[in-house]
Amino acid sequence: MRCHIPLILWPLVIANGALIVATMKDEHRSATPPLPRRSDTPLPVASGLPRLRGRGRQAALFIVLALAVKLAFLAVLQRPLGCDCSQVWALPGDVRLNSRTMLDPYSLLHLIFGAVLVKLVRWKRPDWPLWTLLAAVIVSSTIWEVAENLPASIALFGYSAGDPLAYGGDSIVNSVADTLVATLGAMLALPLAGWVVAVIAVAAEILLSIGIGDGFLITLWRALGG
Repeated sequence: MRCHIPLILWPLVIANGALIVATMKDEHRSATPPLPRRSDTPLPVASGLPRLRGRGRQAALFIVLALAVKLAFLAVLQRPLGCDCSQVWALPGDVRLNSRTMLDPYSLLHLIFGAVLVKLVRWKRPDWPLWTLLAAVIVSSTIWEVAENLPASIALFGYSAGDPLAYGGDSIVNSVADTLVATLGAMLALPLAGWVVAVIAVAAEILLSIGIGDGFLITLWRALGG
């Protein structure tokens, strides 16, 4: 059966149809766009980098004070300036030069220390600018250097007199280089994802443990009397 619409109602029908079409267009425009599909594979890069500006003067003050305290402390302990071997790097097979030359196999530990520390600090303080992060790494490295060069700390390592790995403290050049290497590790780690830094840290620990029979865990074991 056909339905006849009175002529007088046709304007209302047309207006109603136009309204329906307009509503459909508006709904299409305002619809929430589909979210980009997340990759199942985590990216090896950091989600963002710290800003360069901000707190530069305060950070510089902490850096200068930390380095000054370290130099004064090592001078009081009468640590040597360096070694008289004319070498910059102590090879793994020449352990007698460890902690005397500018760089040695333990420099890798300081590199990892700076890398891991800056990722942890940035995770807890994502608003800190670059110079504040670097100041945190340098101050922390200074605390490490002061602590490990204390005579009481050296005694905790428990090395025997004939042990080729026996540690007697750092030279001034080696200690300063350790802090510079830690800072370099922090700079290299900033653009990397945290899981990448963690993998590198574990690999470095295994490499040192196998290569020179020492590392963070072995040193901790010695200090605890193991």
